[in-house]
Amino acid sequence: MANFILGMLQLLSIIIISIYEYNKRSIVVFLWATLLIMFGIPHLLSIMTNTSDYSDDIMIKASIFVIMFNLLYIITKKFLNTFIFKDSNVSPNTRNYPQISVGRRNRLKMLSLLVLTLGFLILIYYTIKHLGSLSNASWGKFRALSAELGFKSLLRYAKFILFATSGIVLVYLKEESWKMATISIIMIVLYTLITGNRIIILPVIISIILKYIYINNKNLNFKTIIVIGILGFMVIYLVYFLRLLRIYGGFYNMVTNNSIVELNKKNFEMILSGDGELSLRNAFYHFIYYNNNFNNFNMGHTYIRLLLIVIPTSLIPGIKPPDFAISMGSAWSMNPYNTTYSMHPTLYGDCFANLWWFGILLGIFWALFSFFIDKFIIKKNEVVRMMLMVLFSTAFVIAGRGSVYNGFFIAFAGTIIVAGINLASRINYIR
Repeated sequence: MANFILGMLQLLSIIIISIYEYNKRSIVVFLWATLLIMFGIPHLLSIMTNTSDYSDDIMIKASIFVIMFNLLYIITKKFLNTFIFKDSNVSPNTRNYPQISVGRRNRLKMLSLLVLTLGFLILIYYTIKHLGSLSNASWGKFRALSAELGFKSLLRYAKFILFATSGIVLVYLKEESWKMATISIIMIVLYTLITGNRIIILPVIISIILKYIYINNKNLNFKTIIVIGILGFMVIYLVYFLRLLRIYGGFYNMVTNNSIVELNKKNFEMILSGDGELSLRNAFYHFIYYNNNFNNFNMGHTYIRLLLIVIPTSLIPGIKPPDFAISMGSAWSMNPYNTTYSMHPTLYGDCFANLWWFGILLGIFWALFSFFIDKFIIKKNEVVRMMLMVLFSTAFVIAGRGSVYNGFFIAFAGTIIVAGINLASRINYIR
């Protein structure tokens, strides 16, 4: 009975925070929506159906950790929004952003689209040069190619260019410039299909959601909840469908060797079996079961690496702690000799692995971080604001999945690129 009650409470706490952030129009709602889908709901269902491989004691401990983390988060966030900075609404509809000239706005859009196109063309160039043709491309081949070419290759940075500039989709959607929005979306979708990298598609999905819920200023009523639920299911379906790219060795092999019916069946089998993204929480249970008795755990390595994010590991080796995702992969696979396999156990699992039960204190950190990100975005002009909304929303989804450092780095690198584009837009090229 205690297991069920605590399971309900953890889910309720995530829902309450999600509604709170939605009503505040904060982009951190994407973090909480991710946690709701990837932990809150599946965790309770596992308890109700008694299908978890872990004991009630482990499930209870996981629920308690989540409840305490969420409690510290909402208390901190409520305090900040009440006494420090009341306006956290990042929606462009608020019109509380710095105004820029029409000419500069157009330059911002043009430069963003050009840089997005550049990132896409870099991928096409390296694909044809090193893999022979687009049909030979696959996630595994690109991973090997990226490792082979190293940090001096432009291919290594193409995805960061796309993440930084994909927010132009939201700009075009708001303006109802359907032709330009379609062109931008096509490049991002093709990049995803060619590389097999599922997270590249996130900015497109997020732009569509932001257009519906924030720019269209939808109140949280029954209709909105139904629409968001449908969008959520479509996102889950799409993420799992894109996972098939890896399984079948690329888009070309997938579509030539399988019918749509077969692919759809395989996709639903993965979703219903709890495989893939919906099973990542099991690593969190695993860490609780072994009380974090693994190498590099309880040392806050993820957050130490975040403090040193500006220092390239390749240039100054040894200054950063080892990649904690690899450490968690070693713990999950019970292979201390692992050097490549990584694990992302949702944000909750990452916090527990980093600081044990003291990881609940990171709820305060995430409240502070999300608060200042909203404040940072609010101060930007409308185009930059929307691009940063998409960028940081993407980073929050990735962090919610448990890939905290990757999410931060994408946001960090993307912000630099957006700042560069914004600076370049100040120059009037046509006199």
